[in-house]
Amino acid sequence: MKSDQGNRRGPHWRLALWFCLSCVVSLTACTGFRSVVPAPLVFEEQSAKILEIAPLGTPKEQAVRQLNEAGISGDFSSSPSIYYCDLWQREDGTQWHLNVALLFKEDGTLYKTRPAQADISWEKEGESTTTQSEP
Repeated sequence: MKSDQGNRRGPHWRLALWFCLSCVVSLTACTGFRSVVPAPLVFEEQSAKILEIAPLGTPKEQAVRQLNEAGISGDFSSSPSIYYCDLWQREDGTQWHLNVALLFKEDGTLYKTRPAQADISWEKEGESTTTQSEP
């Protein structure tokens, strides 16, 4: 009696293939394979662009609304006085990851921007990355 390995698998591999393909199609439809890239602007330039949309002195609700209308999304921290700008959906379809936090006074007006993420580097005490001791 001859054994046919292909027949024992049955339609299971086709079902798995169909499932994988449908997942890829669904993800493509949802995301369009658009990736989020770091903003090609340094913090000062990002901050200036954001302040063009929501100038200093703008009330909190109005600032968030104006940013959302411009395609910039974000969230408040645990404190309602700091709003972190996360993504900027640009008109050309690109998505920029931003590094800007907006600071609001107690009266709710925008008074300052700062980097959302601190620059952290690890360096042993007494060592410098610019000078190395020779043996």
